[in-house]
Amino acid sequence: MSRTDKRRRYRLTLEYDGTNFSGWQKQVDARTVQGDVLKGAVRVFGEVPMDLQGCGRTDSGVHALEYVAHLEVADDMGPHEVARKLNETLPKDIAVKSVDAAGLRFHARHNCIGRSYIYQLRTEKSAFGKRYDWWVQAELDIPAMQHAGSLMTGMHDFAAFAEKKELKKSTKVLVHKVDVFTEKEILKIRVVGSHFLWHMVRRMVGIMVEVGSSRLTDKCVQNILKGQSDVLPSHHTAPGAGLFFEKAFYDNEGLAEFLKQ
Repeated sequence: MSRTDKRRRYRLTLEYDGTNFSGWQKQVDARTVQGDVLKGAVRVFGEVPMDLQGCGRTDSGVHALEYVAHLEVADDMGPHEVARKLNETLPKDIAVKSVDAAGLRFHARHNCIGRSYIYQLRTEKSAFGKRYDWWVQAELDIPAMQHAGSLMTGMHDFAAFAEKKELKKSTKVLVHKVDVFTEKEILKIRVVGSHFLWHMVRRMVGIMVEVGSSRLTDKCVQNILKGQSDVLPSHHTAPGAGLFFEKAFYDNEGLAEFLKQ
């Protein structure tokens, strides 16, 4: 059997600091996470046929805690060795948390049934916060933000939150949960959904902050979702630096358990 016949698919769980990346998806003229991981894989496996696919796109500056990707490569290296060698060769702002063997039918994006994001913001300035949270210079009504988030929970048409190029296909998204909570001095917003449109989570956060600052009302949020408002969520897009891809879900039981938390 030749080396190219030994196709294997690995499930990678990655952590990355997105500050110096133009998002996940490989681009010709920009540094991306997918591009750097592919370069690392070539250093590990050599110039053999390979394919790397992620569980979704992340924007420029957005981070990840447990981002799932699959790597298909013509080799038979063990998962633990793959993890070790990739970590040795990848840059310091990408870490491989785990590598597991996966069947050739496993697809990081197509098999993913849910995704969770965390957004971090502060109302007090921090010298260390710029890379990882949004400094909002206003007092925020947290219960009002929570209620605004609850209005966006469920199956809705998020066309108002979408980019024009996304309007050619369905803009309906099932949002399972929106939580607003504090950990020490950081205000966190967790959004769990089936999938998300480009910039959608950042625009949800931006609208919630407008409500928390008393610049928008619950009625306005409802009208935005109905497509009956002049308010454009794109004008309230939260900065990418505060957003973290938290977790990808591949089975209903795991997703249900997470939603109970």
